Amino acid sequence: MPAAKSIDKRTPSSPDTQPSSGAVTTPTPAAPGLPPALTNPDTVETYKSLYDILGRAYWEASDINTKDTIQGARDAIYEILTDLNIAKLEANTALFLSLKTKIRDSNKALEEIRDKVNGITKNISTASSIVAAIAKVVSIAPTLL
Repeated sequence: MPAAKSIDKRTPSSPDTQPSSGAVTTPTPAAPGLPPALTNPDTVETYKSLYDILGRAYWEASDINTKDTIQGARDAIYEILTDLNIAKLEANTALFLSLKTKIRDSNKALEEIRDKVNGITKNISTASSIVAAIAKVVSIAPTLL
């Protein structure tokens, strides 16, 4: 455990604001050649869980020395989480940039299908579902590109 650092000016999260442990996360596809720490979705979740538990322990600690020790450990875990997230973002950025052309081409094809949906199916419900789904995908494209 790292030595205690000076008291951080940030206030640790209170237990009342912690996310529920039953939260469902969707793993992101990993870029080829990434280290196991970045391809295993449990890595970040494991560190995040420890960070949250240390936050609760901070509030339950009865003296300032214990709080300092806990916060020092918590700061170290926070730095690891930050570095893991930065590494994941950098690795996924290259993967995402390689998808930009596919996204643009796909959206053009989707817009053509949307314009011709009445010729594709006569079922109004299916046509509406297609148009709504395409509109949703096309609407998020500017945020992706």
